[in-house]
Amino acid sequence: MFTNYDLINYFGPALLIASFVLLVISIQSNKKDTSELSKAINHFKATSLLFGVLIIILYLSLPSTPSLKSFGYPEDISAIKKDTDILRLLQEYNKAIVRTTEVLQWFLFLFVWWFLTTLFGVAKAFKTVK
Repeated sequence: MFTNYDLINYFGPALLIASFVLLVISIQSNKKDTSELSKAINHFKATSLLFGVLIIILYLSLPSTPSLKSFGYPEDISAIKKDTDILRLLQEYNKAIVRTTEVLQWFLFLFVWWFLTTLFGVAKAFKTVK
């Protein structure tokens, strides 16, 4: 869906907006007079929801699968008559591979960040409860 645009042009602002929303939610949560465990659970819910939204944006950024499946492959050598046909095919495949790699790198970054922040928050809350 978003494969024709540079990934950072729309994912960067989405990441900043998600970070700002998470900051606002955590400030509001700290103002409430609730237990540390309740705050940690609310933080887990908020980060999981924002993580899901960002993952959906990344999913929509993946290239369509026909460019990497047999649909895009030439059936035989006669289908490629010119060097320009080979160049076009290689460029399409390269763009799909590069975009998939970018999306995977951002997914890994988000997953590690989400996992570590929520794990740290919940562990800290359990430690204060005991």
